This record gives sequence, C-alpha cells and structure tokens, in this order.
Amino acid sequence: MDIILASKSPRRAELLKKVAADFRVVPSMVDEGEIGEEDPVRFAVEAAALKAKDVGSRHPSSVIIAADTVVAVNGRIVGKPADYADAKKILRMLSGTRHKVVTGLAVYSGAEKKLLTDYELTYVQFNILTDKEIEEYLAGGDYTDKAGGYAIQRENDTFVSEIKGDYDNVVGLPVRKLKKVLRRFSLPEFTVEIFDIAFPNKWAVGKVDNKVVFIPDAVYGDKARVRIVKDTKSFSYGETAGIAEESPFRTRPLCPYFGSCGGCAFQDTSYDKQVELKERYLLTTLEKIGGISGSEKPEVHPLMASPDRFFYRNKMEFAFGEEKGAMVIGLRERSLPFGRRKNRIVALGECFIFSKSVKTLFPLVLQFAQKTGLGPYDPYTGEGFFRHLIVREGKNTGEIMVVLVTKSNPSFDVTGFAEALASAGLNIKSLWWVENDRSSDAVFFEKKNHLLGNPWIEEKMGDLRFKVYPSTFFQPNTRAAALLYGKIKENITALGAGRIAGLYCGSGAIEIFLSDSAEAVEGIDIDSSNIHNALENCKINGVKNCRFHESSAEDIFKKGALTEADAVILDPPRAGISNKALKNILSLGAPSLIYVSCNPATFARDVKKIREAGYVFRRLYSADFFPHTPHLESMGVFVKNPA
Repeated sequence: MDIILASKSPRRAELLKKVAADFRVVPSMVDEGEIGEEDPVRFAVEAAALKAKDVGSRHPSSVIIAADTVVAVNGRIVGKPADYADAKKILRMLSGTRHKVVTGLAVYSGAEKKLLTDYELTYVQFNILTDKEIEEYLAGGDYTDKAGGYAIQRENDTFVSEIKGDYDNVVGLPVRKLKKVLRRFSLPEFTVEIFDIAFPNKWAVGKVDNKVVFIPDAVYGDKARVRIVKDTKSFSYGETAGIAEESPFRTRPLCPYFGSCGGCAFQDTSYDKQVELKERYLLTTLEKIGGISGSEKPEVHPLMASPDRFFYRNKMEFAFGEEKGAMVIGLRERSLPFGRRKNRIVALGECFIFSKSVKTLFPLVLQFAQKTGLGPYDPYTGEGFFRHLIVREGKNTGEIMVVLVTKSNPSFDVTGFAEALASAGLNIKSLWWVENDRSSDAVFFEKKNHLLGNPWIEEKMGDLRFKVYPSTFFQPNTRAAALLYGKIKENITALGAGRIAGLYCGSGAIEIFLSDSAEAVEGIDIDSSNIHNALENCKINGVKNCRFHESSAEDIFKKGALTEADAVILDPPRAGISNKALKNILSLGAPSLIYVSCNPATFARDVKKIREAGYVFRRLYSADFFPHTPHLESMGVFVKNPA
C-alpha cells in the first residue's frame, strides 16, 4: 500500500520508519488555529483527523497517517510558541510541573472513506528550570514547531525528572499505539447479526465464521459491520465500523453523554426489550450456574418494571476531573473489552438516571471548587484535592443530601462550601464534608464532618419513614424496592411465618416493612452505624416488635444474635453469601428462606447450595431497580422439604 505521512516533522518521519519502511511525506494544509475544541484529547484527535482527510482528499488511493501532539497543563492546551518570548514564557510555566503530552492519531483512506482515530497520553514531570537553562536551550532555535516549546530528545536529562507512559509519544509519534491502529485499519469487515446480549457488560453477541464475537456498541437485532480487534481461542472481540441494518429495538438515547459515560449502557435499546433481555439473562444464569431446569424450575413471575424509567436513583457517586482547562464533575468513561482504560471523567451537565437537581447543583459546586485553586484528584498520580460528590435524594420526599469528598487539607474553607450551596434553590436538608486520604479511587468515609442541616435526610416507602445518612445502605430505587418488598410481605403472610430474621439488614427497611405481618422480627448487620440507623427507623415509625443486632453472618451463633426463625430473609451484597455464613444460615433449619440479590451469578451459585441442603425453590421474582443498565434485582422463595 502507498503510505503518506501528513506531517513535515522530521521526528515523526524518523519514528514512522519503525512502522513502515517505505512512505512519502505530504504535509497537510490544515490551520490548527481554526479548530475550536479546547479539550486537549479531542483537539489532538480532531486535528489529526482533519490533517489526514486534507491530504487524503488529494491522494485518495493512498493510506494517510496523521498525528497532532499537544501539551496540556491543568487541562489547558499549551500550543507551539509563536516566538522566542512566547517560548520562554511557556517553559517558565512548565518549570516544576507535571503536565500531559497528548498525541492524536488518524489513519485515513479517501477511496474507502475509512477513518480510524485514537490517542496516546503520557505524563511528564519537569524539573525546576532556571532562566539560564531556558535561555541556553532557546539559543539553539529548536523550539518553534514543538508543542510546549521543547524537544525531549534534546533536553531529557536537564528538563525532565520523570516520564510515565510512552516516550515516543513525547517525541511526537506513539509508535506502539500507531501499530495497533494500523493493524485495526487493515482488518477485514464482516456483517454480523446481533442475536444476543452478554451480561453484565451489555456486549452485543454475534458470530463470524461460527465463532462468537462480542461487540460493545451494537444493539440486539442490529446487522453491524464489524472488525475483529481481539481474538482468543474460544471467542473474539469486535468493534463496530458501522450499522448495515438497524434493529427494530434500537432507540435514540435521551442522554447526550450516552456512549462515553459509564453510567448506563442500555439507553439505545427500547425499555420493553431491556426487560426481556434481563429476564432471559436471569433464567439462563440460574440454569447454567444454579442447575435449575425442567421440573426443578420454580414458579417464575414476570419481571416487575421500574415505576420510573428515568430519574429513578436516590443516590449517585460522581467524581471530579478536568476538561477544557476547567474542573468538571461526572462519571468514569465506559470501559471496553479491548484497549487501555484511560479512566477519564466524562463531564456531565445532567444525569437522566438520577435527578434533575444535577443541572442546578453541579455549576454551583464547580464554581466554588474553581475558586479554591485546589484541583481534582487524579488516582493515577495521587495528586489533587477534590475527589467525589455524593448526592442522595428522597424520591418520595424531595429532600437532598450533598456529600463532598476530598483529601485532607487544614486550610480548606468548609464554610465557603456551605455558602456556595445556599443559593441553589434546592431542597438541601443535609450537607457533609468527608476527608479521605486513601490512594484508592473508591469512596471511603474516613472522617465525616457534618456542615449544615440535619445529619440525615428522610425517605418514605408507603406510610413508613426512614432516616438516610451519608453511608446508609438503602435500595437505590425507592419505588421499585417498594414493589419487591410487597412481594416479600405476600409470601411471608402466605407462609404464616411469625418469627422473621433478616440478615444483611442494612438500615432495616425490609424488616420494618414486614413488622406489621409478623410477631417478631430480628435484623442482623455487621455495620454498627446500620444497626443504630435501623433502631432509629423503628422509633420514628412506632415499631416495637423489631430487634437489631450487630454481627456478621459468619458470627451469628458466636454472638448469640440469632437462634431460631420461621423465615429468614437474606439480602447480601453483590459477592453473595460466604460458605461459612451460608452454612450457619442453613443450620438454623428455618422452614422458609427468602433470598434477595442484585447479582444473578452469585444468586444462582447460592441457590444451588440452598437446594442441596434440602430446600425447594418455590417462586422466582425479579424487579428492574436499574433501568438502562445491565443490572436487576432478583428474589427466590425457598421452603424446607419435609422429606
């Protein structure tokens, strides 16, 4: 193939020799100053694509390789210096900083109208430079055509103390990434019919040459043009090159951030089809992992749809990041089964699975954060201050709790944060600041500081009221949870269970919900704050037949938390029930068990063990607590086999 490098840079030409022995150089005529994009990554990719297309329009039979490299400090693009004075100013600014070097890549064929883009990101730590060092470097004159005004291959030892990432990327052409892009570009395309969806990632499933291929961005029923980008012995991963024929179940996503944001993956699929696919996934998992088939199958009830399709979540954990030189709040980008996860924060202006309050709340929080001069936390480098923004909203009360999570800083103006939200016009009833110095990107409530209002917000479920604190476990879809809890109550009543035990009880929502249908209810949870919260919730609802104990499921006998029960309610975390805990639970010999789960795989695993212990799987329920995501809630009802 005839390859053209759309760049006059001698450094790129030298690096391209590692990839292609024979190529021509034809510089593009694109004016980068006309590109309006301010985000460094998008700017670099767009510039590379424009260069490739520009040269490709004049050489349609050739394969065009284009690249554009930018330096970014605090999210702002540092361009090529205009003159000596500008170069000196830029190098002074870079002195002592950790900055990013981003190279956008584009490979284009005009004849095929085929374009592939990607980018590489490298972190560069500069030493503190003296004016003499800067002036000696600039005297060589080798700065005018270089992003950031420096050539790392010339001044690596003097300027740079550390590089994290691809060295070639800083020179101007990430060779390893380019090889991958060229390999993808040369791959053949196949038309693939999507006949299934793989959970829990929501990857479309098709076949090429009778081999299963997983495709992240197609919809059930699509006929997609696909390139195989990763191959294993048993299956392949493909990327969509286009849609040959759209699925009748394909819908237009309401959210403008769909596709890049990792918050939800099913907005491109009709809701009825989402429900059908989730039901199928649950039943298939129970058959494959739980061994449920034929006459052993329980009575299966239709999946209960969420009463709210959008704005249904009562809690979200957002993260701080940077984009276009400014701080942003959003969610991590969606992960793919191939390629390096870049952990980028997708900036959100609204969130359709959470709350309309985001539109008002985020700008106020960001305005305050920018004024502090403290940047967002980067889990890759460990630098920065602002980590997460947790927002909880009572869907039946409208009360809002805001929790700001940062690293510790004695000089942080906490009162300023409270004042910033005073003008929100939102029903903010509780405000917290949490300090977390752990390196992990997960939210940890290391040190909680209550700033304003009540320490809790209130949520209602039917006639019941519940206090919700920053770390309270409460089902994230209040109205859908009420439907499922209603089914638990129906079964408890039908089973005639007078004494109920609830393990992994959290703040006691299920136990209190069942209190008017039982003689006595006991709840067990390992978290002392949950137990305290559950006792509070009993008090405000006038419930007197519930008792709560702090204990792990593994230690219920050691601590004397539970001795007997007519029915045991289980609502464990996603990991399911440990072997020791399940052994304890089964040894109680309770006449009936009800198991609530948010993970079909661990649910099916535990169902198999429960059945092996002599329980009959009577009924299966499911509820969609998480529209537009691959997740669902399931519930099994088991009775002790008298034989």
